Amino acid sequence: MLTVCDADDASLTVPGLDAGTAAVAIARSWARVGRDVLLVDADAHGSGLSQRIGAATRLALDPAQRGLPSLIASRASLSAETVAQHCWLLPTSGGGSLHLLGAPTHPYGAHQAAAWLADRARKLAELADRWAVIVSMPGAAAPSYVRLSRVASQCLALAVAPGTTPPCGLRAVLAAFGPRFAPDPEIRLLIAEADAAAPLRLAADSLTTGMSAPLIGGIERARPAVLLGARPRPRDRVLLKALADVAARLAAMADHADEQAALRVGTNGLAATQCTPATAEAATVDRAPGRSPAGAVT
Repeated sequence: MLTVCDADDASLTVPGLDAGTAAVAIARSWARVGRDVLLVDADAHGSGLSQRIGAATRLALDPAQRGLPSLIASRASLSAETVAQHCWLLPTSGGGSLHLLGAPTHPYGAHQAAAWLADRARKLAELADRWAVIVSMPGAAAPSYVRLSRVASQCLALAVAPGTTPPCGLRAVLAAFGPRFAPDPEIRLLIAEADAAAPLRLAADSLTTGMSAPLIGGIERARPAVLLGARPRPRDRVLLKALADVAARLAAMADHADEQAALRVGTNGLAATQCTPATAEAATVDRAPGRSPAGAVT
């Protein structure tokens, strides 16, 4: 399970671009390469991710019809079959599928829905047996975000930093005649430890200290509507390529983590088999006085 959140430093932002937008872009990239993805909007502040996706793709996505509100109202268990019934199936251009479980748009309802999800964080993580689960946690840090991050295998933080690249294109031409344009902000995607108590703060500290270890990718210019599913323009190709590279790295890291976990489970299972009470008793009998290791009387 991958969680995507905003860095703890919100001094610089890009309108329309937050953890929810990045989560949608990564989910679409994964579905494009054949993965079946479940995108869970765990927004605790009511930023209306479903409505923004609907505006970009010209789809009517009402969370009250399908989403966390209807799932909570059903009082059903958090099983894969139940979740699928309350998701919107978004169109994709690849061989995979993309299911969206939207959050309420009202701040109070969003807060309650996020807390409901956090209470079932482990059940949510178990859905990774069927889907590649991505949990969107935009906005300021919330207690539910920390609880969801603790059961995630990966935590991604989106941070905005002051840009350093001079403006190009038309703005560069206009700058020659006097107007000054500030560099575009840089959008950085950083990896935090899954068991960190505050992964958002880790990402923000990385911006100020210059740490490059958690950095997994970056974007210089971003049009949020394209990340949400709008038809791309030719100039958006660089943006989409950068997000696709980040999604591929995350997928490779997730596959490696799954392999390591499976290896640990297999090793522990073999050790447990070799040290069962039955084998221990047999070893005791074999070592009893008057018997050889093969069990014959001496």
